Amino acid sequence: MLSIPHAALRDRATALARSAAWGELVSLLDAHANDGAGEVPELVALRAESLLRTGQPREARACLAARMDGAALHRERPTLRRATNLLGAAHFALGELEAARRAFEQALEMGREDEDDLLVARATNNLGAIANIRGQREQALALYQLAIPVYQRLGSPLGLAQAFHNMAITFRDLGQLARADECERRAIEFARQGGSEHLVALARLGRADVSLRGGDAALAEAGARHAAQSFAALGDAINRADALRLVGAACLARGDHVAAAQALDTALSLARARGSALHEAEALRTRAELRRAQGDEPAARADAEAAVAVFQQLGASEDAERLRTWMGG
Repeated sequence: MLSIPHAALRDRATALARSAAWGELVSLLDAHANDGAGEVPELVALRAESLLRTGQPREARACLAARMDGAALHRERPTLRRATNLLGAAHFALGELEAARRAFEQALEMGREDEDDLLVARATNNLGAIANIRGQREQALALYQLAIPVYQRLGSPLGLAQAFHNMAITFRDLGQLARADECERRAIEFARQGGSEHLVALARLGRADVSLRGGDAALAEAGARHAAQSFAALGDAINRADALRLVGAACLARGDHVAAAQALDTALSLARARGSALHEAEALRTRAELRRAQGDEPAARADAEAAVAVFQQLGASEDAERLRTWMGG
């Protein structure tokens, strides 16, 4: 591809990001990697975000980590703030929660210093997600409730969609299914306002999970399969893995062990290929339940022990302890 001026490339890349054409954006910036585009701070941040949006957190982490200490990035403070939050998101997706926490807290501090309220809300919301994984439900809810008014004041429907989706996960984990479903409904409304098919799919997957926990396995399976198709079309292998994990869980609940095994094996393969530790652990846990239902106790124990190890690595002590109790049952 012929070289084009960085200003023109930046304009094209920004337009693609605004239209959420993340796969096309990755291809564009990769094609110009040898033109010096990889050293332009704004293009570095755009590439990292596009990699995250297409389920490539390892590549996003590498893209950012190689340049976080560079003078060029530090000369552009707004881009540095954004890159710091994106680096936290890459660490989060890879299950490196302590590194993610440090990056989000650094982004939060910079956002407060520079009066970047949108970044403050994003970092606060992200810290809430870490708290929830670690079983700190009340802290997670408190952080989301700090982020939501800021998103409302700034008129950020996508921020609101993400915050309500995260809040739904916490309510779901607390067993408050009606509140969880209402939050997912609100997340879908805001995602549609913001034109994000990705967030709509995330919230629909959340509603499918609520349906499964509420005892409607057929509805859960239908919702999870629809979400898996959406994520496949969007090029998001990580969330497709989570959707297929839920398909497997729903099939298990219906007694269809063959379909459950197919979905879970694919989910596990995708999660491992993309480096998503949390989705790997959740898929292993569900496959352990399937293998016990099939009467294969050694295989069930092997999957459960592997899941416990990952949960411990994540600091998800509540999940690890619950699974240890299950193994002793």
